[in-house]
Amino acid sequence: MKRILGVVAEYNPLHGGHYYQMHRAIQETQSRYVVIAMSGNFVQRGEPAIFDKWTRAQMALAAGADLVVEIPTYFVLQSAQGYAQASMDLLAKCGVTHISFGSEAGKIADLMAMARWLNQEQTQTSIRQTLRSGISYAAAIQKVAEQAPQVAPLASLFHGANNILAIEYLRALPQDSAITVHTVQRVGQPRGKENGQYPSASVLRQLLNNGNDISPYIPHPCRPVFDMAVKRAGPIYARDLSQAVFYALTTMTPQEIYRLPACSEGLENRIRQALNQQRDLGQFQQAVKSKRYPLTRVQRLCMQALLRFDEIETTEPVPYARVLACSARGKELLPQLAQQTALIYSARDVKELSPTPKSMLELDLRAADIYNLALPPHWARRDIVQQPAQ
Repeated sequence: MKRILGVVAEYNPLHGGHYYQMHRAIQETQSRYVVIAMSGNFVQRGEPAIFDKWTRAQMALAAGADLVVEIPTYFVLQSAQGYAQASMDLLAKCGVTHISFGSEAGKIADLMAMARWLNQEQTQTSIRQTLRSGISYAAAIQKVAEQAPQVAPLASLFHGANNILAIEYLRALPQDSAITVHTVQRVGQPRGKENGQYPSASVLRQLLNNGNDISPYIPHPCRPVFDMAVKRAGPIYARDLSQAVFYALTTMTPQEIYRLPACSEGLENRIRQALNQQRDLGQFQQAVKSKRYPLTRVQRLCMQALLRFDEIETTEPVPYARVLACSARGKELLPQLAQQTALIYSARDVKELSPTPKSMLELDLRAADIYNLALPPHWARRDIVQQPAQ
């Protein structure tokens, strides 16, 4: 049986740690193909990606991937649980036999134990009760874990951002799934630390923001694509879309804001109040965040408002697989993928979509159009006519 490795990624940007994780996973799972489920022009923490999805997909191909498919924007800008569920669903439709993810823990047994514990109804009941104290969901999980004798020794896993996503990936897989799970221990410095061979993506984005050259941290096969992206348009940041975000929130009613997936009762009032007091997007988000509403949730809400998430709602799984990049070897996987879901390889495939998938694709296209507002006009790419990188 051919082994197909699946990886969930944002590659924002693709750096040495990502390259190490991909190739370590290929070696340890003995996989022939690599499929990447990648966020599009917006990423899960609620920001625009520093480079557009086509550029990042091309870097993934240069790094060794065979097929890069886009996680629809609607699912990207959800909580970690929603993002993980959609990612696992998409990779399963791609026919992967193995799924690998980075983690601070590096021990799949510990991560699986936490995933099983989180899936217990008693655990979820305790978390819901703890949430009533006004703390965030992540803080509630941490508190409940520390008080549960069977998992208390593993509660520190929730201090690692990669661990948290890894646990959500494991929770999202059906118990009877035939997919083999695998993890690679994260190498390099923790988030926010600049020293070492493998600084985190957040550190690299900050270095770029300060005008530093980060090309030494980009894998050598990816550097031509990276260098061209920097020269062509430069990195994109949330501040580049700040006026559009303020316009979107200002023109929405409190009821429309409340309908956004990241909103819960009371948050719409904090937003309306902060709109009257702040004109800087970063300061606005800091004013809205609280013990109950962490910054990443506020950031996601801002992007959901910008993209008008209040106009779409679905409980369906990922309805299509849009190909962003495909190697010659990756094309061998397309017939099997087309049997599992609607396959979008070019603009002509759109007419085959039913209404719900088409509305979700329209959201992806709108996200690309809005992202393009931050690019020089001659570099903005009309998303629907783009061909997958090869």
